[in-house]
Amino acid sequence: MAPNSGDSPGHIVIENLEQEKGQAEPCGEAAIRLRRWLVSFASDREWYPVGEFAELDATSAIDRAIDVLGAGTDYQAEEIPWDAAPLARLNPLAQRGWQ
Repeated sequence: MAPNSGDSPGHIVIENLEQEKGQAEPCGEAAIRLRRWLVSFASDREWYPVGEFAELDATSAIDRAIDVLGAGTDYQAEEIPWDAAPLARLNPLAQRGWQ
């Protein structure tokens, strides 16, 4: 694809559009399906939710949480629906009067 400037900076003209057609291939539904995961870390006997991650599977979500937050004692991930409300966020600075 060779984009060129059009009449104004907001417009792009693509040369050889006919060559570009047909180069993309559709994927089947099962090819890629991201899921939303609530990952929790264990501390002693209790589990603490640490975040939501969009990944292909639970193992990938846990691995991403470990990359972001560091290692824990144990891990679990449960799938949550895309239309569920996000986790409530605690703001410790607001509790102290700092914002």
